[in-house]
Parts: sequence; structure tokens; C-alpha cells
Amino acid sequence: MTSSIKALRLAIKTCEIPHPAYVEHLKPMRFRIEDALDGAASRIERVMGPSRVGKSMLINTLQRDYPETRSGGRRHVPVLVVRLEPGVSPKLLPSCVLEALGVPVPSRLTSAEIRKRMLSQLKLAGTRAVLFDEASHLVDQGSRVLPRAAADWFKSLAETLDLTLLMFGVLRLERLFECNDQLRRRASAPRHFLPYDSRLAGEMQAFHACVATYAQLFREAGYPIDLPAAALTYQCYLLTGGLIGVLSRFMEELAAQMTHTVPRSLSFTDCQAAARVIEAAGSRHFPAFAHPDAIEHEVLPASLHQAFVQAMHDSEFAVPVLREAAGVRA
Repeated sequence: MTSSIKALRLAIKTCEIPHPAYVEHLKPMRFRIEDALDGAASRIERVMGPSRVGKSMLINTLQRDYPETRSGGRRHVPVLVVRLEPGVSPKLLPSCVLEALGVPVPSRLTSAEIRKRMLSQLKLAGTRAVLFDEASHLVDQGSRVLPRAAADWFKSLAETLDLTLLMFGVLRLERLFECNDQLRRRASAPRHFLPYDSRLAGEMQAFHACVATYAQLFREAGYPIDLPAAALTYQCYLLTGGLIGVLSRFMEELAAQMTHTVPRSLSFTDCQAAARVIEAAGSRHFPAFAHPDAIEHEVLPASLHQAFVQAMHDSEFAVPVLREAAGVRA
């Protein structure tokens, strides 16, 4: 692997683009955390969006903004990130919290003892906000935790320690709140983190800026993408349906295919090869990078919209209705 391509792949991997949808949700999440650190009453928030829309980047930013510190040998973890795996059980929920704190969980402990240890460790760490990544795993088909029981657990955790809980996941996370009136009424209104909508000029401009950022990384590394900027944006949108995570995955694969290649311009064929080996999120009827002559013609708005519709439907989200006069989502 050449040094230039190695540097390019690292730059793509670590690139975090503060796109508008990301910023839209980052600000209120920061506000909730700051409120919790100031001693305000606990709040429960949920952010739901398709896989690869950018929720993990949001969580990673919040974790960096409020890092763990040490003082006099004592750990202080104001904001704790707990990543839930598929198939968690009632006993594993508090265990996941302890593992996130770096506290060992002896197998001989009962569920009640593990819960007691979890609560005491959260107090010792001075934790005021807990972020649950992939919280929707609790309502996966075949989950070992009944939605009602899981909802009760979160409600109890928030009330016992007056913690602010931020929960992230796909749309089925809403089932936790649908089955428990007390949890739903304690929580804020749901937040939807959606892909870029091709019908909105501002969102397409923002998506183009994301594509241009990645293209600049390739250019700086000596591998300029030899496609008109608009054409590259449209083809990337057909591939991703507006999902920034899929765009990142495509760019990673495009760079990986140059691993044993000296710096040169990248062609339509190079993009086509990279697109073929990743899981596209757009419409199967309008595949991206399908034919070289497609670059010569502007992509029809209906084709772009079908890519967005596919990304939304695959994640069980309804396609927003646009209020034409205002030009915004309803």
C-alpha cells in the first residue's frame, strides 16, 4: 500500500462532516446534557433514523465533548455511552452499563445485586447522562426482553438516579414508548434523523457539499475523481438514497480499490467497480454508475426521489409530505 493511499484511507475513515441534519440533532442533545450537568430534572430523549444515517457520529461527538476525567484517583464519567448488542436480557441491561463503566460483573451475582452495583457505580462516577446506542435492539424480533419490561427498566433508571437518558436506534425503538404510557409521557417528542431529501434544494446542496468534501480528499492524495461534480453527486445520491454512512462506505471502497495503484485520475469505471461491491441503499430500478453514458445526462428528479423513497421504506419510515408553498417537510 502506497503512503498516499494509506493516508487517504485514514482521512476518509476519520472524516466527520457536520452536515445540517447532524447539527440539527446535535444542538438539542448538547442542551439536554448541559442541563443534566447543571442539576436540572432528568429528561428522556429518543433519536430514531435509518441505519447509516449518522447516529453513531452524533454519539461519538457527544462522547468526545464530555470525556471521562480523573481527580485524586477517582473517575468522573459525566456522560456514559452504553452500546447494546442484539439479544440483551433483563440481567444484561445493567451489566451493559457496568461494562461501559469498565466495572467487572461477577457471574455469581443475582439480577438484584447487579442492579444495585450498577446504581452505586453510576453514583460514584458522577454520571448525569447515559446515551444508549442501538437501543432498538431491545425490540428486535425474538428479543429476550419484553418491550414493556424494557420500558419499565429505563423509566426506573431515570427516576432512581435522576438521570437524563438519550436513546438512539431505528424506528422500531418507538415500540418501547408505545407500550408504556408512563415512559412516553415522561419523554420528549421523538426526533427523526432522516436521509437527505432530494426534493429539497437545500438538502441536495448539503449532500453535494458532503460529496465534494470526499472528492477533495481524493484530489489532495493525488487521486482526483474524473467526473463532473454534479454528475458525481447525482450518482452518489442514486447509490445512497441520501444516507451519509453509505456515501462514506462507497468512498472507503473506492480508495481501497486503489491500494496497489500509483496516484492517477479515477474514472467512471473505478467508481462503478466500487459501487458494485457495497450494499446500495437507493432504488433497484435506477442503479448508480450503471452506464458510462449516464454521466452525459442530468439525472431525472424522479430517479433521485425513488432512491430516497427506497432508503426510507427499507427502514420502515414514511416518506415525508412536502408543503410546497413553504418548501419544507410536513
